[in-house]
Parts: sequence; C-alpha cells; structure tokens
Amino acid sequence: MPNPRLYAGQIITADKWNSLIPRLVQQENDQIVTASTTFVNSEITFTPEPNAMYWYELLISYSAIAAADFKWAWAATGASLCSFTAAIAASAPTTSVNTGADVIMRRPANTTVRIAGGSDATSPPVNFHSAYDRGTFTTDGTLTPVTMQFAQNVSDAGQTILRGGNQTRMIYTRIG
Repeated sequence: MPNPRLYAGQIITADKWNSLIPRLVQQENDQIVTASTTFVNSEITFTPEPNAMYWYELLISYSAIAAADFKWAWAATGASLCSFTAAIAASAPTTSVNTGADVIMRRPANTTVRIAGGSDATSPPVNFHSAYDRGTFTTDGTLTPVTMQFAQNVSDAGQTILRGGNQTRMIYTRIG
C-alpha cells in the first residue's frame, strides 16, 4: 500500500504520518473452545486512536465440528463498526470439506454476532475454513481496545478452533 499523499504546503508530523500506515495484528496461537457459547477474547486486539476512522480486513481461519459451528463478534466499546462479512453457512455438509455449501454474505449490525459453519463430524476438527469480516469503524473520544471474540455457536463437546500461527490476521489503517 503506498504512503499517504502529501500536498504542497502541508505540514505533517511523525505521529500523523505513522498513523496512516497499515498495521497488522495476527493470531499467533490456536485457541480452542469446547462446550461453550460464551465469547473469549482472541489475540486479535489493538487500541485505535480516539476520534478516528479506520478501514479493516479480518481474515479468519477456523475449524469446527458441524454440531457446534463458529461465531465471532467484536468487543469494541467506543467504536462503531460498518462491517461486511462472508462465511460458510451453519448448515454445511459433513461429507467433504470440498462439497459446495451455502455462503452467507451479509452486512450485520454493529452488535450482531457473525456465524460461520463447521464441517467436521468428529472432534478434534481437521478441516480448515475461512471467514471474512471487512469494513470501517469509527472511534469516539475514548482510548479503548478493539478485540475480536469467538465461541461455539451451539454448545457441544466437540472443539471449535480459531487458527493461529500466521493464519488469522487483521489489517487495519486509519483513513480519517
């Protein structure tokens, strides 16, 4: 991504320049949830500047059994999200990870839980799936963190795994 455009006569400080450079946050470790629909914090967390607007793109890698599925949400006190998501529907077939399935593409409300389907019949799940969440968010005057949270959509003894190790990433940049 190119550096911000400067115009003749414009004064820029190092803080302003650095705030416009894209940032990367990644999930370093797998996180496993078993038999719980209670959200847990992921490693995808950062503290944006107050009174700003950001563009973000969250690329999720997960594994889940079909009975539990995967859900995610944002803990973002002081931030209003305008997100667009895409994920495999919660009714995914378990015959093969490559079998076609319905995909949900939506524009959820700020506090709406996002759901992605799993495909494994047994636990631990071995199929890797992707979900996407991208859009903009604005922050209020407070300095509060933005954190992706996840859980099972339906409580089940099988595992739901948010994949780490360079697989789940978020890229964000200040745009206003």
